[in-house]
Amino acid sequence: MSVPQQPKGRGRPRRQVPEIRSLLDDSSSPTIREATLTTDNVLMLSASANKRGRGRGTHLRQQFKAPDPLWKVSELTSEQFHSKARPSQPDEPKNISDEIDVLVNYFPILDFPRNGLVYQYDIQINNKKGSEHTLYRQRALYQCWLSQYCHRYGQIDKFKIVFDNRKIIFTLDQQLPNIDETGITEKIRALNKVNRLEEYEVCIKRVGDPIDFSLLNSLKTFHQMENNSNINYNDVKKIKQIFSIVLHENCSSLATYIYNRSFFTQLPLKNEHGYWDLGFGKASWRGFYSCLVLANGTHQLLMNLDVSHAVFQKEQSFLDFLCDVMVHSPLGKRHYPQWQKVNKAKLEDVLNFLNQNISLSDYSGEIEFLLQNCQLGLAEAASNQTFLWRRPHEKERLITVENYYKEHYGIPLNYPTLPTLKMQNESCVPMEFVDVKPVKVKKITDEQRALLCLKSSMNPPQYVQTIKAIRQNPEQQCFDQDPFIRAWNLNVDVKMLEIKARILPAPEIVYNKNFRVCGGQQRSPGVWTNTKTEFLRPINFPPVWAFINLSSSMSENSCRKFFEELSKVACDRGIDCTSPVIYEEFYPQSNFDSFTQIIAELKDMMEKNNECKFFIVILPVDNNIRNRIYGDLKKLCELQYGFGIVTQMIKLKETERADKWSYSRLNSILLKINTKLDGTNSILSVPDVIGQFFSRGHQYMYVGVDLSHGAPGSGRKCSTVAVVASADDIPNRYFKEIYVQERSAEARGESRECVVDMKKIMKSLIRQYKEQRGYPPKAIVIYRDGIADSEFDSVFEYELMATREACVELASIYRPYLTYIIVNKRHHTRFFPGDLNGNVKAGTVVDSHEVINPTTYNFFLNSHHSDKGTSRPTHYHVLYDDNKLKSEQVQMLTYALCYTSARCTRSISMPAPVKYADLLAFRANFYIDMNDPFNTEASATEASSPVNEAVNIYNKIKSKRIELSSKLALDCPLFL
Repeated sequence: MSVPQQPKGRGRPRRQVPEIRSLLDDSSSPTIREATLTTDNVLMLSASANKRGRGRGTHLRQQFKAPDPLWKVSELTSEQFHSKARPSQPDEPKNISDEIDVLVNYFPILDFPRNGLVYQYDIQINNKKGSEHTLYRQRALYQCWLSQYCHRYGQIDKFKIVFDNRKIIFTLDQQLPNIDETGITEKIRALNKVNRLEEYEVCIKRVGDPIDFSLLNSLKTFHQMENNSNINYNDVKKIKQIFSIVLHENCSSLATYIYNRSFFTQLPLKNEHGYWDLGFGKASWRGFYSCLVLANGTHQLLMNLDVSHAVFQKEQSFLDFLCDVMVHSPLGKRHYPQWQKVNKAKLEDVLNFLNQNISLSDYSGEIEFLLQNCQLGLAEAASNQTFLWRRPHEKERLITVENYYKEHYGIPLNYPTLPTLKMQNESCVPMEFVDVKPVKVKKITDEQRALLCLKSSMNPPQYVQTIKAIRQNPEQQCFDQDPFIRAWNLNVDVKMLEIKARILPAPEIVYNKNFRVCGGQQRSPGVWTNTKTEFLRPINFPPVWAFINLSSSMSENSCRKFFEELSKVACDRGIDCTSPVIYEEFYPQSNFDSFTQIIAELKDMMEKNNECKFFIVILPVDNNIRNRIYGDLKKLCELQYGFGIVTQMIKLKETERADKWSYSRLNSILLKINTKLDGTNSILSVPDVIGQFFSRGHQYMYVGVDLSHGAPGSGRKCSTVAVVASADDIPNRYFKEIYVQERSAEARGESRECVVDMKKIMKSLIRQYKEQRGYPPKAIVIYRDGIADSEFDSVFEYELMATREACVELASIYRPYLTYIIVNKRHHTRFFPGDLNGNVKAGTVVDSHEVINPTTYNFFLNSHHSDKGTSRPTHYHVLYDDNKLKSEQVQMLTYALCYTSARCTRSISMPAPVKYADLLAFRANFYIDMNDPFNTEASATEASSPVNEAVNIYNKIKSKRIELSSKLALDCPLFL
């Protein structure tokens, strides 16, 4: 038995803390450490040249240093290295995968018009204020104008007129009477967003030349730019737009709300299949997504139909909204304990909560809580709030809101003690006269998000049935009964598309020479267990480490039991868990002083124990307190001015008992701890086709890039950039760079997705790689997350050029092979097994011309196993490839990297490098201080470098580096 050291603490008087003893023996298991290639005594060549002036000048000697020969990693010429050629979709046989049949939520367009003239019109609808309209408001105003126009000109066919919900109208084989290129201006009266009649000005004119559908008779494909002088490809592009608008005209006119390509119709309350109450006055609606997509198979045009969910404010009176919200307020939680499971407070209780005369301190807390959950401002109670009012022929006088309604309207208020609502025009309105209308909500709580996921989740058979219901519903996408589709001669298949897919072989997971997991041994494809086996290279806990308990639900005895259970599992993994030298307990409150005190005491503790190298922290149960203390501790331990130590934060789940921890949960914790402490959990044994990417000394650097804009409604103006790069062969260790980007007001409307300091980031990562390994990477594979299809070209070209410039600035001869792959999870394509028996298996890849985008080299890969719901495949676009990889190599490499996550014993939905970048970007959100003008805690002298004005994107986006502690290893994966 190992003997724990005497707790040191901070040197202040304290009660005796019982020892937390390790149950492990002193002996530790032998570890396996891989050899690392190094380069000794690199020869540096130099040459000198003399410059002789004319006359009596002295000899000037200048030293020139030849490039380090190690930078010569490829045979690429400068022209090849700076090529702009995009790889095309390979059409080669696949040799190592099994073929299966899958359904995809695409419905083929069987026929489209091949004759007829289409006329285009521009329409502008404005009120006196010139306010911008949402898509559904614009649609409602258009419908009002069209109704009056068709009534005036009865000869026109309204089903041959379609609108894009913004500003474009198309008509088939008919011109709108009395409207030409000069246009007309008309007045209409329509309901505004508060349901009051308002006057609008409608300006409409014909634009452009008519588009002739007959050109489709000589067109082979919609996407291939053929050398055909008879075809105007701008017209072809326009025709695709027209078809899309026609296919959505009917559902646009019937939808209550339209957001991008998603359509929602208000459903009856408590509809079990499309409406769910989420609390706090919010509800989830189920709508549908619809989009016209291109392919290059049997069918060139397909309709992508999918289920869509969004959160809206519940339509109700403001008093009902108040009862929904205040049940969660400080007084509400005291009055309605959680065990009662009350979803809505009683109005009489809310009146007491918001009664200023009862308790001023309680009233302030309730008002602050209500303001956090209400978009309107609050004023004094109606009985106290005053304003100047003048009746006709009377003097101006001061009057309360309560007396104003009594005198002017003859209405006595039922609840004069409630605060009044401050409207946009600064008027104060009693709550009892206000209604809440459905508005799409951006910000929801973690609890609401969990409930939304639970309610919206559907297994594959349910999912398919729901899509079929969308296809058959006349108010959604029943194309057969759509009068617009009939008038425009379009025909959409009633069946979902069935295509071929392939299942890639899984790599072997090697833990040691006695234990490896083969594909056939996995519990399910992509899921395995490592019970009763040691890690490949286990690392013991450091001699001095601290156990910090911040949870009021865990006593000191519970913490001791947790450590004992953790030690047992660690013994199975070959790890010696030495007992913590330091044990501290804090119970943080929600106020600022509590957090400040905890941080101060931890600093005091570390001054007394500066050899401490590791924290385990049990986090508080309260979500708000937990997020705040989590961020404060991560900044304190990981940024340049902090402790520079590794931490493992542990959140007690609602389903877990403080005195009983599952084996799998403890194993997951140890997976992260071992990797953070420089251990290796496992390595991969892969098929020969990608053996070069995982061989010893392979010189490939895998890079993950993510740019995060923060959660909707968070109020954060800046974006966080996270880039990680593999530092070893496995890959297991990662270098990292974090930047914060701020968009100036002038940058509105421009891309938010560019990493403006990509050159500096890549130079730093390549330099770190070379310094640690002794040679630079010969090939770099970049996985880039978070780019919309519309920004592929601009972002890719900028970041690829920046990467090339970084290489050349490091050494003029340095031209590594580059591969740039976009990783996209934000799409609506779903695959289902042909027999609908569960989800498609991990390793299912689809690159069939029947469904993939014909304009880029792309494929879908479902790399993970889904126990619940319907799995979403990841869509990959290979935009550049110097490595000249075969499609099978790209797919197998991508799939294998999904098995290298150190966080779990399962393959994940995207390659580990880009997932790690996503985790690091999320961590960076905690580094940012919302009170700083640049939204970052770091100052120029502490945790950040000086602001750099980006040289591109018109110098309108500022970029600032966040520096991590130099005490941490450069390749420490602290973000796990």
